[in-house]
Amino acid sequence: MTRTLLELRKSVDQLINYHGADAPVAAWIFTKDDVIDFPDGEYNVSEEVANKVINSLDDYDHIYTEIFDCIDGELRGVGAM
Repeated sequence: MTRTLLELRKSVDQLINYHGADAPVAAWIFTKDDVIDFPDGEYNVSEEVANKVINSLDDYDHIYTEIFDCIDGELRGVGAM
């Protein structure tokens, strides 16, 4: 799910209120600075292109499936399943 940084802050604040500030978390955040092109060296793409790329990441459902498979594997590894 793509969000703005302000929306993300609100979600994180809600999670802190629910789970506490010291609760463990795993997160991956990508911003326009991560959308770069390497043809002749590193350079940033336009903001319009970066926004399109980041917003299209929601189309990759297999990423979420892979993460939940990893969680299942870890649960089995610690004997919780």
